[in-house]
Amino acid sequence: MGDSGFTTRPSLLLRLRDPRDAEAWRTFVDVYGPLVYNHGRRRGLKHEDAEDVTQKVFARITDAIRAFEYEPELGRFRDWLGTIVRNEINRFLKQSIGAAHGKGGQDDPDLASLAAPAADTAWTTEFNARILQVALERCRPRFEPATWRAFDRVWLQQAPAAQVAQELAQPIDWVYVAKSRVLKLLAQEVRELADDAPLVAQGFH
Repeated sequence: MGDSGFTTRPSLLLRLRDPRDAEAWRTFVDVYGPLVYNHGRRRGLKHEDAEDVTQKVFARITDAIRAFEYEPELGRFRDWLGTIVRNEINRFLKQSIGAAHGKGGQDDPDLASLAAPAADTAWTTEFNARILQVALERCRPRFEPATWRAFDRVWLQQAPAAQVAQELAQPIDWVYVAKSRVLKLLAQEVRELADDAPLVAQGFH
């Protein structure tokens, strides 16, 4: 497939607010399901428990997402989702040791409570890695093999542009253009998946 004709699509988070968009929800689960599950496993949950927590997280998101407004000055989607995940995992761990006590809706995620950046470094790292992984998977089929190879060698493998130009028998300017074209679409894909401008800005140059 060629690497031209890119179009901007509505963000996944915006599409989720339409209850008729079943495809958006399936995409959301495919993108974020493994992230939530793997985070639970790293927090010590067994396979079945991590699956159960993941289902509960998405049940809560179903109700909450339509009220979500992306306001960077208050909090990012990454932190909003991380709060839901953290609450569900903590709730499960408390229940598992017989120390559960009801808190009503007090621990429900709210953008106003996310004015300060989340301190969960592990979650942030996992979130960023997952979004980048999915964005790369979505981008690759839209480029010619040589264009992707140049991007892979220069940006992902950090090879010198002059070396890559020699490997591909292309002018060095062509290598820079190839890298730039892929990064442009990659940033677009990240925005569509996460609406997270800080993530887009980090390293996309």
